[in-house]
Amino acid sequence: MSQLINRLLKPSVCKNVIRHNMKGRMFCSKPTHPYLLIDHLLKAGYNSNDQIYYDDEYREKLVIKNKGLAEEVRVAMTDGIPHIYGYRVNEKSEESDESGESEEYEDDDDDEYTSLVLVSNTPSDPVKLHLPPLYNSSRIQNVAMSNPLAGNKQDLVVAVKCLGSDVSVCKPFSDSEWINIDTSGSVHPFSSLMHSKKNNKFLTVCPSGLYFWSLDDVHPGSGKKYQPKFHYLCSQTDHLSKVLRTDLEDFISCTRTDHLVESPSGEHFLVKWFLVFRVDTVCGDLVYTRDIGDLCIFLGHNEACCVPASSSPGLRPNSIYYVGSNFGVHDIGTETCTTFYIKDNLPLSSTEFPYWPAPLSC
Repeated sequence: MSQLINRLLKPSVCKNVIRHNMKGRMFCSKPTHPYLLIDHLLKAGYNSNDQIYYDDEYREKLVIKNKGLAEEVRVAMTDGIPHIYGYRVNEKSEESDESGESEEYEDDDDDEYTSLVLVSNTPSDPVKLHLPPLYNSSRIQNVAMSNPLAGNKQDLVVAVKCLGSDVSVCKPFSDSEWINIDTSGSVHPFSSLMHSKKNNKFLTVCPSGLYFWSLDDVHPGSGKKYQPKFHYLCSQTDHLSKVLRTDLEDFISCTRTDHLVESPSGEHFLVKWFLVFRVDTVCGDLVYTRDIGDLCIFLGHNEACCVPASSSPGLRPNSIYYVGSNFGVHDIGTETCTTFYIKDNLPLSSTEFPYWPAPLSC
């Protein structure tokens, strides 16, 4: 695939490839190293041609005019990242399960219900489990999953956050129904829900941005009423105020999106817009940083995740990759944010359930 991408940097060859692929995909449906495509395109903008070019001097707008190539970018950046234990959640599929039987909930066509499917990405353990219908008129913001204790999938918990503050949880392998968590508006409407392996809790940010919200591992059927806990976030305000040239609390309370994410080593980060803070989830301390080392952060409609850049060729260390209403890459160190456009004033976007491709070993 990398050879084909390199050839795309030559305009004459690019046109031939485009013409050849009008009837099909430019590359394979699931590229082995999808981030190589993104890395090549970011570099290709420097060699401006009529198909790939930066539209501004600050390299904030990378225009990809060819529809086939733009679609490959969309696929590479939303193709699916398996959960750490090999599961992901998709929207309802019309296909039958492995036994050939039709979906258990296929008669639930009421628009007030949303059907989700738990899918295994492990060939040796194929799973396609239809979750109970989720009664919610709001669009799903993201899905997060817990870590089964001792690898026991009966303990797997799926949590769904919808736009607004609604959170629901269930245990798919325990035949449980959804449990609606009373958040009382305490969850940031535009922020994602994540599960901390280190703390064994679901975490998200409150609307004010001054607190984060946690929910202990749940046990559906126990009759227990689950009460979220709130934790104050504090920071090195003097240093950060100088960096931001604004009052920190005013900034924290007005940012549109907040995302908590956990690194493989158990370190937590809070991403506010594209500013990154190291978070002590015990004391609530925030420390602003422009260097997360070899790590990359991924933001979309799924659970925010964090992986080493060395886990897959083409990944850029100390960067944030984002999908959804905009697609692009943000360099944390240089504060350069490159958004992909398909026309001069039309960003690449997707209203589908975006999932990231699985990072692969080099």
